[in-house]
Amino acid sequence: MSVKQITSHSQFISIMMEEGKTAFVDFVSERCPYCKAIDPTFHELASKFSSDKIEFYTIDGEKLDDVSFEVGGITSYPTFIAFKDGNKLEESTFGADRERLQKFVEKYCSP
Repeated sequence: MSVKQITSHSQFISIMMEEGKTAFVDFVSERCPYCKAIDPTFHELASKFSSDKIEFYTIDGEKLDDVSFEVGGITSYPTFIAFKDGNKLEESTFGADRERLQKFVEKYCSP
């Protein structure tokens, strides 16, 4: 499976309403060099861990500022948030640190 783009507030709400799923959301900005640098790693992790219970998404946090505000106010990019059953589990802002992103995802993908 691949990383899916969230393009509307209603799509975000719909995804958050799905029970039994963990969603990793990468809030990005088109102008962010760190977002571009870490994107291949996020896609690799999506290929490795995506399943019917685990999904990966990106959101342009500047274009969908209503979603950014709703999750607590995204102030830096990239920001990674893990959700389970629509509830925020954890939020991390660690730039383009491949190792930290991998640990962040693995933490919620372990059985």
